[in-house]
Amino acid sequence: MRKMTLHILISVLLASVACIMGILLLMHNINIISDRYEENIRVTLENQRLMSDIRGNIYQTESLVWQHIVNAEEDEYDRYETHINELMESLSGLFVELETNLADDEIGNLLHTVVKQHVGFQSNTTVVLDLSRNGSKQSAQYYVTLKLNPWFDTVNETLDQINLDMDGRLTEAARQMEESIYTARVVAILCLIVVVFIIVVCVTVVFSRGQKIVGQQAEEQKSHQQRVMELQYNTIVGMANLIEGRDGDTGEHVKRTGWFVDKIARKLTADSIYADQIDEVFLDNLRKAAPLHDIGKIKVPDAILQKPGKLTTEEFEIMKNHAAEGGAIIYETMGGIEEHDYIEMAHDMAQYHHEKWDGSGYPEGRSGEDIPLCARIMAVADVFDALISKRCYKESMPVDEAYRIIEDSAGSHFDPVIAAAFITLRDEVVTYLHEIRGEV
Repeated sequence: MRKMTLHILISVLLASVACIMGILLLMHNINIISDRYEENIRVTLENQRLMSDIRGNIYQTESLVWQHIVNAEEDEYDRYETHINELMESLSGLFVELETNLADDEIGNLLHTVVKQHVGFQSNTTVVLDLSRNGSKQSAQYYVTLKLNPWFDTVNETLDQINLDMDGRLTEAARQMEESIYTARVVAILCLIVVVFIIVVCVTVVFSRGQKIVGQQAEEQKSHQQRVMELQYNTIVGMANLIEGRDGDTGEHVKRTGWFVDKIARKLTADSIYADQIDEVFLDNLRKAAPLHDIGKIKVPDAILQKPGKLTTEEFEIMKNHAAEGGAIIYETMGGIEEHDYIEMAHDMAQYHHEKWDGSGYPEGRSGEDIPLCARIMAVADVFDALISKRCYKESMPVDEAYRIIEDSAGSHFDPVIAAAFITLRDEVVTYLHEIRGEV
């Protein structure tokens, strides 16, 4: 009997060690991928800023050179030339900084030739300015066409190639992130299997040692399982925050929308609205699923996600795909988790939170109550937070104006009942926003 008990205890010990190692491996893998992806984003954004400044300097230089050529006022020559020289000096510094960033990278070879030609470009510019000042306007124009414009074109083509290469690297980083999510799912399932094994072993020991041990072991296993599930939830939230951080929001959008949907659902419950659908399980699943509503953005290129201006029709079509992609990712990466209701809610929220009450939304053009309730609640929270938040393509909107838009869109964009419930929460929302912003 003692020998059997010893074997059981050894098995439990080995299973526990395996579970701990699996969890540590999961956390280590996520941290590595997260750090690598954040570094790729940081370097890419810095290089894109430098390339944008280079293009700006080039366009200004070209414009000033032509203004110099067409100028007929003697006192204007010095002003144009001073400005051109300042731009030349700034351009040299930007080239040096960009070349330094790319020095240890094979992509730096694309830039090296252009940088070497920059000295010749400066000399040619000086020749153009001398010809222009001396009255040889036609010769100056010919020199610009023959010498300067080809260099401008070469620089722009080179920067386009560098930008394309960086986009490719970010796409590869996103692919690795997706693989990491899949790996995390596999490791999490393995850890759950180990936990189940531990439970089985402990139950065997309990039946051989008495009812008292049964109670003790059951409590220990319950606590352990709760910790595993909490780790799983924290991992999911961490992944969602990392994805949101790609557009500069650093996960605050996830926190705010999670707070909004919880408040809306509880307000509906208090008013006995949709009482046949909302219960404590619904509220708990809603809280856990909310962070995943924009997980599909992992498939959207950074060039679109971080674009400061209005998206083109083609770019917007790519952006719209994130809803359907989000639903697919949840089924693919979380389908093995036994909490079916939670998985379905996470899928519905990601897939349908851009559908509209009048049927004009995407990806399926659903309307009315054909849109899942969780997605209709998230639609209000997501749009409101987008309106009051600063993004790369817009400034933040005052809360009063955002609420006016929600009210005006009730019955067209939003479920009118849900929109009305959110409007009644205005004072709580304003107080919450003041608190998280550190405002008095």
